[in-house]
Amino acid sequence: MQHLSDVFKFTQGLGQKGHQIGRKVGDAIELLTLGMINSDTNLARYLVIEDGIEGATTAKHKVEFSFYNLYENLPTKNSADLFGLIECKKVGVEQTVKQSFKTWESKVENKKDFFQTNGYTFTNSPTDTKFKWTIKVSSTETGNDNIKIVITKKENDIEDIINNFTFRCETKSQILIAVDIQNVLHILGPNGKLSEIEHSINKCIIIQIEKVTRNRIIKINVNEALPGPQTPEKAKQASFVSLDVRKKVLGRFDKTDDKSFVSMLVIGEASHWENKSRSMVRLCNDYNLIIPDKILVYLFTKFEEKFGADYQSTITKTKYRDDIEVRKLVDEIIQHFNKQILIDMDSDNFVKFRYRNVDNSNRLIVEKLEL
Repeated sequence: MQHLSDVFKFTQGLGQKGHQIGRKVGDAIELLTLGMINSDTNLARYLVIEDGIEGATTAKHKVEFSFYNLYENLPTKNSADLFGLIECKKVGVEQTVKQSFKTWESKVENKKDFFQTNGYTFTNSPTDTKFKWTIKVSSTETGNDNIKIVITKKENDIEDIINNFTFRCETKSQILIAVDIQNVLHILGPNGKLSEIEHSINKCIIIQIEKVTRNRIIKINVNEALPGPQTPEKAKQASFVSLDVRKKVLGRFDKTDDKSFVSMLVIGEASHWENKSRSMVRLCNDYNLIIPDKILVYLFTKFEEKFGADYQSTITKTKYRDDIEVRKLVDEIIQHFNKQILIDMDSDNFVKFRYRNVDNSNRLIVEKLEL
């Protein structure tokens, strides 16, 4: 079931822009993949990182990890010697202005300070239910609190006010309105975080308080979080790389039982990958592997504990190469999960990378992890 990733639940509370934290999530996926590659020292001998691989079209594809036969104990980087590649992809949550708020904001009667309007109202219809919520966001009349949220539930044509909340909000604070996969509605005030919610989240609306003057709400913005709208594009990119490089190396586009060359995709925030995107990469890649959200969240948590406030600067492949403490921590994280880091999309089994020599041919193998 497609839903907002648990990585988003964690990172949304960090207060960073989406593209900034998105890059760090991508780096975390690469570090875990690199750690799993290096767990087989024989395989690591053939590894090249961030290489431009030429396809049959003559296009150069920059992939995270590639594997070549050796010449004088070094990978050759020649297409004829390529026997495996691993790409890493993730598509995070996109926050975009809610369409009904755009319509509300464009009306003449709402082109004034927010506290002077009658408030903004929208509906939220939970998945596979016969009811919906109407949520009204308005300014309070008096008191220390300056914004009010009223929740009305409608079922079988009967409407009941089921709850209301008031919050004191400052400029650039926010209110989070989320529905989890159990169809429970959560209202989180300025100090609340999505990570407080036990279950995964289906929908999230973010009320951004843009400006407050003398405890009056002057302007708000309303965003909704969308689960990976660019996922099909990422799937197309990964699929084309596999097809183009396979054609160059093996002389054909189609996958076969001949595994003298294999292409792999490692996916993060996999709950954003809907069936059509999964179908694309299944058709084109030899293997598609998933890193569970909880492992990525755990990595961020342990890196912060180890390296402090500037911990995100250490989540890079360069730091992994140059800093023994980073390598040790990645290995510790992998061992914490008993090497259960990568899940095969088709079999749903945990797997590991292995080097094998088959009939004097080097092979990159994906092997079921024996628990």
